[in-house]
Amino acid sequence: MITQTATRRKGADVYRYGWYRCGFAKDKGPAVCTHRTGYRQDRLERALLDKFREAMRPEIVDAVVAEANVQIKAAFQRTHARPDEIRAEILRLEGRAGNLVRFVANGDTSPMVRKELETLEAELVGLRVELAEIGTADRLAQPQVHRTWVMAKLERLDHLLRTDPARARVEIAKHLDGDLTLLPRPGGAGERRAEIRGRVKSNSLLEGQEAVCLQVVAGVGFEPTTFGL
Repeated sequence: MITQTATRRKGADVYRYGWYRCGFAKDKGPAVCTHRTGYRQDRLERALLDKFREAMRPEIVDAVVAEANVQIKAAFQRTHARPDEIRAEILRLEGRAGNLVRFVANGDTSPMVRKELETLEAELVGLRVELAEIGTADRLAQPQVHRTWVMAKLERLDHLLRTDPARARVEIAKHLDGDLTLLPRPGGAGERRAEIRGRVKSNSLLEGQEAVCLQVVAGVGFEPTTFGL
């Protein structure tokens, strides 16, 4: 979907309108897409904001906090198990490297042996650095996500949505993997439905889950019929 805007004057008053419509239908015509429905920008975005504010209920915020702390605990558990894996891998690689060193000491100077030895030494350096970094992390206390922090983030976003929509879009986009998609859905008499979907980024707490999947329903007048759409 793309946005379009128009300006209308009525005497001394100036009215600006915006709506969403299918970009393929607009640019390539009915041979590619026959969906010519337009969705009033103000009404659609208002419906989305209402859904967002509905999701700021205490039980949902508590669920987010609980899930975040579960993910943090799991990450720390993986971190504590990692040193043993690294030490075992270091011993294995040191054994291989020792064999290659003996080959070189006995007069085997083939480029392949020297190349493999260099590769093993580089891997060992990386593993030792990782082991040292984990040792530093082990001395840190496990962080916790608190409800007040989550609420502060949500309230800031809500404030941006009310006062600076452009900045709010930037903040939301930081957490999304690609654009949101807006799809028309069958509606009942006197209503229009649209479905909005999106995915969060791979480093999000909800990795692999849908960030957005909601139905937006509006009554008669949702389409900007005044523009002939």
